[in-house]
Amino acid sequence: MNLKFNIRTVPQIASTNKRMQELAEENQLQYGDVLRAVNQNFGIGQQGNAWESEAGKNLTFSLYLEELPIQASQIFQLNKIISLAMFDYLIAHSVENVKIKWPNDLYVENKKIAGMLTHNRFFGNQLKSSIVGIGLNVNQMHFLSDAPNPISLTQITNQTYSVEEELQKLLNEIANRMTQIENETKINSEYLAHVYGFDSWRNYKDESGTFQAIIKGVDEYGRLQLEKKDGEIATYDIKAIEFLL
Repeated sequence: MNLKFNIRTVPQIASTNKRMQELAEENQLQYGDVLRAVNQNFGIGQQGNAWESEAGKNLTFSLYLEELPIQASQIFQLNKIISLAMFDYLIAHSVENVKIKWPNDLYVENKKIAGMLTHNRFFGNQLKSSIVGIGLNVNQMHFLSDAPNPISLTQITNQTYSVEEELQKLLNEIANRMTQIENETKINSEYLAHVYGFDSWRNYKDESGTFQAIIKGVDEYGRLQLEKKDGEIATYDIKAIEFLL
């Protein structure tokens, strides 16, 4: 799909995703619109978790997409595409040991460098529009929240980056991946190959307690499929399972 971006930068906002939702309700958004905040002071991650970002140091933005060839039952395909684009971006910066931590975070070894949150609207069984919120730690050196494991690009590479230039680079990676949106086989295989914990024993915790398992897949609804030591295949929704790093 031909994806061109219209970038708008605001000095401060509570949440780019929430503001874009308001604009979408007012029919004021077009395909490829980007809202970037220099200072996002109430960024929200998955399940309402806070996203810490020092003003001017990182990428905090939302992207508006519409009329994608994705049905409601395939909505996690978009998460896979954006996750792979962020993966591509980090690899292009010579970052090693990059993994996609299900459902939508990017990790370098055991530390979180990026995350995403989507807000979707449907018309019947067809995806009408999506707002994709992305947070990427670029130049931040010190993290003050109680998040256990953040890391930034500059901490890894010892370089300082132009946030505006890095935004364009990441958007270019998203545009490249969006051209593959209908190639489910390619997207699914690449996503799974880069998933944190795929085909290796890791420690997990669910409502019954802790256990070891191997990630065997992610189903079409985005649920995680784990194989336990006894051979049982268990399927988990978001927040029903905890990775023990």
